[in-house]
Amino acid sequence: MKKILLLLTLVSLFSFNSNATHGVGGDIRFVQTGPNSYTVYARLFRFLSGANLTGPQTFDIRDQVTCAFGTSVTVNEVNRFVIPFGDECYTPPTGSEVEQIEYTGTIANLPNNPNGYKVMWDLCCRPTLTNMGAGNVGLYTHIPDPALAQGNSTPRFVDYPTDGYFCVNNLKCINFAAVDPDGDSLSYELVNPIEDWTNCVPNYLAFSPGYNMQNILGPGSSCTIDAVTGCVWARPAQLGTYTISVKCTEWRNGVRIGELIRDLQYYALNCSYNTLPSFENFPTVQVLSFDDEGCFDIVASDRDAQDTFFISILSNAYDFGATISLPTPNAAGNYDFEWEDATMASGIDTANNVNVTQITATEFMGDGTVGARFCWNLDNCDILTVDSFYVEALGYSIGCDASKDTVRSRVSIPIQRATYSYNVPNVFSPNGDGVNDLFYLKKDAYDRCYDALNIRVYNRWGQLVYESEDAKFEWDGNDESGNPLSAGSYFVILQGYYGGEEVTQNFPLTLFR
Repeated sequence: MKKILLLLTLVSLFSFNSNATHGVGGDIRFVQTGPNSYTVYARLFRFLSGANLTGPQTFDIRDQVTCAFGTSVTVNEVNRFVIPFGDECYTPPTGSEVEQIEYTGTIANLPNNPNGYKVMWDLCCRPTLTNMGAGNVGLYTHIPDPALAQGNSTPRFVDYPTDGYFCVNNLKCINFAAVDPDGDSLSYELVNPIEDWTNCVPNYLAFSPGYNMQNILGPGSSCTIDAVTGCVWARPAQLGTYTISVKCTEWRNGVRIGELIRDLQYYALNCSYNTLPSFENFPTVQVLSFDDEGCFDIVASDRDAQDTFFISILSNAYDFGATISLPTPNAAGNYDFEWEDATMASGIDTANNVNVTQITATEFMGDGTVGARFCWNLDNCDILTVDSFYVEALGYSIGCDASKDTVRSRVSIPIQRATYSYNVPNVFSPNGDGVNDLFYLKKDAYDRCYDALNIRVYNRWGQLVYESEDAKFEWDGNDESGNPLSAGSYFVILQGYYGGEEVTQNFPLTLFR
């Protein structure tokens, strides 16, 4: 979908001091590898427009209660990449890209300590935010006593979301969930972002006027957290750049054993909302004939002609040979569609020269208008065992709020079967004159899916002179040895199905010579 956002407004949100790192958050976690040993992982998120951050990083590990120095750990950079922000309706402007830098290090012997440890790392500098002033980036993790039974590893927050923006006045869930490798319980709460520490006491970022912990996104907005899932439900009421900070607390057997904090930075934008697509006025009932081939077109349009639009065609007929595809392309390499429409004077509507691509077996993509052709050769007898067939057409384009604007149209497909009747001749004359030389049932009444018939012919003395299990039998008046039988009366017994109807019939038959 090609959406036009107010990029000039967005660009004004990113005016950076090129001498600052411009961190936007991060997290630190510890994986216990032995009784007193750990592997340490740290992630830092920063705007690319800030000064680069290079080389190893060192942070302190101190007593959780007394702040007595325990040790320090140096972590080395092992990876960095630009987080691929955006989707089909939003491409971040230059300067808004966020880089993720990953570090790792080891601790060989962290002493046992019933108080546990606090891990602190702060660095310069956050950009000026709408809901808070500029400041440093402070990262914090609390780990329990290394001697804790079964040990402990820190929960891991999910990756930085790639949809790093809000739409103004639109409610959105920001995923702050974490996964705990030890199976401990986790809870979540909104907290004030940490700027740095003074004597082990955190200094918090100061809120801008009109903002506070009860009003993180400002007047008229909402920002709440699900304490169980870590989903932050946020709806900003005005443009801006906002930091949201969440503390994840780790519980074991009802006792708090650790916690860590993550900050994320989101932009509130004026989004161009998508208008709903719609299916064309094709019939919602398409009658197809058994033992014949039938096709019909399904077409949908989006009033935003530049939207990349998708339709997906589901059907329970695919298992019985039905297909969904594109028609033969026209001279321009595009596709022409038509369908019945009683509201049109001609009874037919069309969509011509449509540029559409089949992207999966059942999904099609195009700009503005998308079509597909459903075809079915109904030659499989198993079709007749199914009560009803349908085609379910789903059409959607992706709105700027990352939701799918979905419409549906269901087409019922009744299967029409030929109605048969049969007649039973009671006279035939196998004399080679080309008239009534054979005894048989009416041929065009045969139903190949259902008919199974047994015929027996007896002479006047009750002797069987002819028998067949073929519903399309033909008797020439000869016996099993090929000898002509004499003229006279015979007795016929029919049992089974013919013409789709049950047949149980006994009748006399006269053979003339």
